[in-house]
Amino acid sequence: MNVIKVKKYRDLGAGVYNDVMSHCEKPSKGNGRYTDVHETSHFISSALRKDRIGDNGFYILDDNAVIVKEPPTTIGEVAEYIPKNLRGLRYKLYFVEQRRYWDEQPLYIMEEWNCYTLGGMCAVDDYNNNVTLERTDAVAGMFEFLVYSTALAMCVQDKCPEYWGLNNNFKEFFQNRLDMSSKIFKIGREVPQFTSLSSDKLYETWHNSEEGKEFQSFIDNNFSNTVKWSLADVF
Repeated sequence: MNVIKVKKYRDLGAGVYNDVMSHCEKPSKGNGRYTDVHETSHFISSALRKDRIGDNGFYILDDNAVIVKEPPTTIGEVAEYIPKNLRGLRYKLYFVEQRRYWDEQPLYIMEEWNCYTLGGMCAVDDYNNNVTLERTDAVAGMFEFLVYSTALAMCVQDKCPEYWGLNNNFKEFFQNRLDMSSKIFKIGREVPQFTSLSSDKLYETWHNSEEGKEFQSFIDNNFSNTVKWSLADVF
C-alpha cells in the first residue's frame, strides 16, 4: 500500500482522538469525541484531495495516509449492487440525498467507511483507557459502510476491469480497512454504551441471508480469508 506522510499541526499526546486532532489545521470541535474524529477525518481527506484531481486521500493514523485513484464508475451504479435487505439507516443519506454532490467520486463511499472506522477506533480506544464514554452507536457506521464498500468493490470489478486489474492501492486499502473495522466492530458491539439494534439487525441479515453470503463470498474470493464471518466470532 502506497503510504504518504501527513503534516502534524500540533502534538496533543497519545490516543486515537489526539492523533486525528493533531493532523488537521482546524479540527472539528464540540460534537462529541467520536463525531469530531469522524468529521476531522473528512477535513484531512479534503486537504489530501487538494491539487490531486481524480484522487481521494484517507488518513490511517500515525502520520500516515493513503492516496487512491477514483475508479471510473458512479455512486449510482454502486447503489445497484446493494440489495434492499442490506441497506441500513444511512443508505438514504449517502446513496440518495448526497449523490448529487458525490456521484462521480465513488471513493466517497470508502471515505465515509474510513471516517466511521476512525470514529469507532476512538470510541474503543476510550473504552480501553477508561475515558468516560458517550452513549451512541459508535461502531455501527463502520459496519454499514463495510457492506457498502464491498458493493463498491463488486461494482469496480464488474464495470472497471482495467482499474481492478491494475490499481493495487484500491485493493490494499480495502483490505486494510476490512481488517481494522472488523477488529474494532468485534470489540465495540459488546460495549453497552455502543449497542445498536439497527446495526445488529444488519449484521444478522449479512450473516443469514443469501445476499449477505454473496458479499462474504466476494470478500473471501478476492481478499484475505483471515476475517471470520460466524456470529460466534463476530468477525
